[in-house]
Amino acid sequence: MITEVLNNNLIEAMRIRIPDGTNLANVLMDILYIGKEAVYRRLRGEVPFTLAEVAAISKSLGVSLDQIIGISSANTAMFNLNFLHYSEPLQTYSSMIRRYAEILETMSGDPKSVLSTASNMLPQAFYLKYDYLSRFRLFKWMYQHKQVNCVQKFSELQLTQELIDAQKAFVKANQDFRTTNYIWDQMIIIHLVNDIKYFRDINLVTEEEVEKLKEELILLLNELEEVATIGMFPKTRNSVNVYISNIDFEATYSYAGTENLEIGMIRIYSINSITSLDKAFCKSQKDWIKSLKRFSTNISVSGEIQRIQFFNTQREHIKEL
Repeated sequence: MITEVLNNNLIEAMRIRIPDGTNLANVLMDILYIGKEAVYRRLRGEVPFTLAEVAAISKSLGVSLDQIIGISSANTAMFNLNFLHYSEPLQTYSSMIRRYAEILETMSGDPKSVLSTASNMLPQAFYLKYDYLSRFRLFKWMYQHKQVNCVQKFSELQLTQELIDAQKAFVKANQDFRTTNYIWDQMIIIHLVNDIKYFRDINLVTEEEVEKLKEELILLLNELEEVATIGMFPKTRNSVNVYISNIDFEATYSYAGTENLEIGMIRIYSINSITSLDKAFCKSQKDWIKSLKRFSTNISVSGEIQRIQFFNTQREHIKEL
């Protein structure tokens, strides 16, 4: 009886984790490397899932053990720390970006898909398409971690094609959400400007490279302003709501979801994020981002004066380079 209950709880948890229209049997065949009939015997309850199979399912779909045994606590949640391996930073960073892109791709085509971010730094969905800006963010992280000794100067860091492709996939997946909400800290540009100044002053970034970064920053800012002005991504025509916060953020908070699948993210260690599929955490993320709108001004389509002032201020910060 206990085994039957545990088996049913596992199946129910798995169904919650996969998008509508997805065949659970096919998903399990890919995860467990067993045949279709063996999968259906487990789904019918004729054969219980083994501990090793439960572990593989938990790792792949983010199903926590408390969901399976029927215990739920508002004070606990399972997180993926997504740590980078210092020995292969480019390869693991590429895999991480690709993994984020794949998660977002499973949701982005849904007509009710929503992506919300409260950010104290430039959104990855924008800067990852720019060569110098995306390299600089990664370079800063590498320099900060002494375990990474593959580059000494910014000019030495070159992105692999695998990473470039992963970044493109990530950017596309972000813009394919039906509705996107951005809340930007007013310091999103000045933080990066200060970082560039520092590395220039210690002679790890050349004046020529600073000019390239400056050029890309201007292009990126023009893109952000266009999106805010028309209230949508130009290519996909998907809706974008942009808010400017009147208070500072401690971190970057993100939430992505549909009716059947959601994920919460908190930015850590400059280029990384901890992620969770836990329902309580995702609700908390969604509510927190929503609450920040109370301290923010909507500049998408409306709020023309505030929008012009904000972007003019950001351009003044860039001129300091």
